[in-house]
Amino acid sequence: MRNKSNRQSLLATTMMGGMALAAVAAIPLVAVVATPSAAVAQDFTSGALQGSVQNLAGDPVAGATVTVSQNERAFSRTTTTNGEGGFRISGAPVGRYTVTISAPGVETFTDTNVAIGLGSTADYTFTVNQAGVVADGSDVDDIIVVGSRRATVDFDRTTTGITLDVQETFDRLPTARNLTAIQLLAPQTTPGDSAFGNEVSIAGSSVAENVYYLNGMNITNFRTFVGGNTVPFEFYQQVDVKTGGFQAEFGRNTGGAVVAVSRSGSNEFHGGANVYYNPDSLRETVPNTSVIRVDGTTAVSANNDLDEREQLEGNVWLSGPILRDHIYFFGFYNARDFSQSDTNGSGTRSTTTFNDPFYGGKVDFYLNPDHRLEVTYFKDDQSNETQQLLAGASDPSLTFNETGGETSIFQYTGNLTDWLTISALYGDNSFNQSTIGSADSEPSVIGFTGQGTLRGNPAQLIETGVDERKLMRFDADVYVTNFFGDHHIRMGVDREDLTTSSVSSFSGGIQYVYRGPATGTQVGGAVPANTPYVRVRNIQRGGSFDIEQTAFYIQDAWDVTDRLSLQLGVRAEKFDNKNVDGDTFASTDFDLSPRIGAAYDLFGDQRTRLSAFYGRYYIPIAGNTNLRLAGAELFTDDYYFYNSVGGLTRNPGETEAQLILRCAADRSNACAPGLVGDPFLEIVNSNGEASDPASLVSQNLEAQHQDEFIVGIRHEMDNGWRFSANATYRELGAVMEDYDTSFIIGDYCASVGIAPADCGAINNAGEYVLLNPGSDLVISPDPTSFPFLAGQTITIPASILDIPEAERTYQALELSFERPWDGRWALQGSVVLAKSEGNIEGGVKSDNGQDDTGLTQDFDEPGWTDGSYGLLPNHRGQTFKLFGSYAVTDSITLGGNLFIQSPRAYGCIGSYPLGDGRAVPSTITANYCVRPGGSVLTPRGSQFDGQWTKRFDMSVAWDVPVSIPGTVQLRADIFNVFDFTGVADYDEVGDASAGTASPNYKNILSYQTPRNIRIGLSYQF
Repeated sequence: MRNKSNRQSLLATTMMGGMALAAVAAIPLVAVVATPSAAVAQDFTSGALQGSVQNLAGDPVAGATVTVSQNERAFSRTTTTNGEGGFRISGAPVGRYTVTISAPGVETFTDTNVAIGLGSTADYTFTVNQAGVVADGSDVDDIIVVGSRRATVDFDRTTTGITLDVQETFDRLPTARNLTAIQLLAPQTTPGDSAFGNEVSIAGSSVAENVYYLNGMNITNFRTFVGGNTVPFEFYQQVDVKTGGFQAEFGRNTGGAVVAVSRSGSNEFHGGANVYYNPDSLRETVPNTSVIRVDGTTAVSANNDLDEREQLEGNVWLSGPILRDHIYFFGFYNARDFSQSDTNGSGTRSTTTFNDPFYGGKVDFYLNPDHRLEVTYFKDDQSNETQQLLAGASDPSLTFNETGGETSIFQYTGNLTDWLTISALYGDNSFNQSTIGSADSEPSVIGFTGQGTLRGNPAQLIETGVDERKLMRFDADVYVTNFFGDHHIRMGVDREDLTTSSVSSFSGGIQYVYRGPATGTQVGGAVPANTPYVRVRNIQRGGSFDIEQTAFYIQDAWDVTDRLSLQLGVRAEKFDNKNVDGDTFASTDFDLSPRIGAAYDLFGDQRTRLSAFYGRYYIPIAGNTNLRLAGAELFTDDYYFYNSVGGLTRNPGETEAQLILRCAADRSNACAPGLVGDPFLEIVNSNGEASDPASLVSQNLEAQHQDEFIVGIRHEMDNGWRFSANATYRELGAVMEDYDTSFIIGDYCASVGIAPADCGAINNAGEYVLLNPGSDLVISPDPTSFPFLAGQTITIPASILDIPEAERTYQALELSFERPWDGRWALQGSVVLAKSEGNIEGGVKSDNGQDDTGLTQDFDEPGWTDGSYGLLPNHRGQTFKLFGSYAVTDSITLGGNLFIQSPRAYGCIGSYPLGDGRAVPSTITANYCVRPGGSVLTPRGSQFDGQWTKRFDMSVAWDVPVSIPGTVQLRADIFNVFDFTGVADYDEVGDASAGTASPNYKNILSYQTPRNIRIGLSYQF
């Protein structure tokens, strides 16, 4: 442990914390409230306290008794300082503590306001008054020290990020009442594409690469890895947003880790209620957006003038003792009524409502000071209803999106000795995955560009399903002293058993997508100019699939000297995904993830820390891969010419678009096309038959992983200001993606002398396989397609596969500072300069809004990889964040939050023009676009930039004087105070069809949220 000090630091602490008395020469000293570095890791639910005890001369006080007791709860630990005056308390619940230090010849020291935060080691130097000891060169009569506490930089961890007390943050800052808003306060976090909801990209990764924990339970959506269970703002106590440098206990992600604990009860009764209202009348509007149809007519695509947004929520909670000093409870209920209405250019109005309540709570059993049991339960079932009034309808079509479920968590923590702490957790949760509606029996009909859905469920795909998780984990903390330094060894094992179930198809079992006539040929020349056609798509998929995920880890925080600390860890994890028959179709070995860090006390005063970190992270195979690849999916696209729409033909002078709208106005007409002859193009993506697992996955498959390097420096000044700088480099390693072998199987057969007549399909899943792009494909073909290769394994070289290695790199320089809250004001901010580039975004694809995690279009066809390398959708060159608060009076607090971010880089997405069989020419997915003279390569992120995002929010909170016990507060939050109208998203599609340029390329699709105001009233005691 460290015990460096000097007379100057003692006097500085004395002056800040003491009270000057002019009549006497003594300066009594009181403790200074300071919060240690929060961006460090300890575990999923608790923190630790370490420190050193010294006398006035800066010498260690050995053998002192240190008692640490949680305020309002029965948790208490007593330990003795070692020969260097050091001590440590581990496995401590998050909260405020009282520290008492006593020893023979030492005046008893008590500090009642020591904070222990989630995922952090609070590190302090305590100075006590020891008989006969004076400060350097001073008379004992000059300074009488009652005691002091000085926060020092934590040298145990190298994690980057931010930890926030949710309720305190909300009290002082204007912020949306959701977890995303908390994440976005951390450096190196960026809002994700709106296609995936309100999610966050962390350190250049996609929104499908983060992992979320609550009270030790993984609540991440394991089907797509996008988000997870929705927990209301008021339910959280603290949230630790880890953007990099995680220790070995954290895995299953290549983005960030968001670790949270819920509120708990204590020996005192506390409770409250509040209501917050965002009225539509206090919200500005954004400009309308428009679209040009293929027939040249212009239409409004989104009539934003008619938008309506309204949010009303109320919360009630109560906590306290069931059995004083032993059993505490926290109960919570959240009622909400959110509504959102949008109108497109055809007059179709959609209204979505969220009004299901959330409820839950936590019970803490403190069996004795050394053993506790925590039980958490919550239910976040949501049925979000969307009413969409389609053209010609008198009653709206209803769609119900079912999400959420029930979660139960049981965790035991026991301090068996001073050197051993253990914990065990069991949890289970469910997550609904259903989309159903009132028009599910009607075939899905999609009109021309800008017309949207005309018939059927507006969601198009209807689905019923649920995901279930069971998690078990065991952890142990071991402390070893005087063995080549001091060690904190943390080790553990966890197992997740997952089941994903789903049955899905298009509304009415089929989908018709009309494509209008164009001036040039379409679909690679198959469609003559000025000729309309229709795509008939059929999807039938479903089943129940199991996934097993197992991990072991060990991590040593090793204090080599009083200035050098090493963090040496390794994690081993295995993933096993099964098909619809329960057989393994994709699995990995126990892949090793080293996590190596070092921290050095640069000047020996515990003020300046140099740190370095290297780590590898693995992410599992998404449950979506089981559903799409390992089931019996039928997925076909047939292209037809048609001569009527719902039996109606064009009137003289009527356009094709007008004909479709005329049909849509008659609600009795299903608007199905009158198909002409056989399809002129047939594509079988999956043929509906379950494939042999050996024909689905390359047998040399490596799990997807990422390597990370971080170097940093952190300095804490005597006045409490903190400054840090971190340089981060991330590189994505092997990537697991699907690939369509039909484009190269002929080349392979020719290379090994197999006759074309004997060259069949690799499998029944549309010939798609799971592989690592850039590596050879090692596969056992389906015996029905290659009967003479039954039971054999073939290797198709990467050169024949004709796709590049998956690449993604992220480079960032992060500069941040913090002036902690002292009861009057606080300020915090960051500047991040970053670059994210490659040929794959990650689990999702923002270019087209695809959340088909693990099965995006990126490497499906060789031609689609041309020009795929470039600046990625989550690339933002510069990001500036500044937020803080100021107490104008004891009852009025102002808050501000500034966010400025540079634009997204866009490419141009079109059809593959080369006609060499490397890609389907009719699909608009390639990085080629029509220009004067023909199609040209348009590399990702190289064509134009969007707009800067600028937003300033502010809040004012007034504690109303009342005669009743407790606090009544009125507050108002103004978001986007200056009503900046930045463009949030542009149309990146440059081809309307093969060979035809789109007139809507670079069109504005959406704007950032305009100015809006939230008002609130709360009471708590």
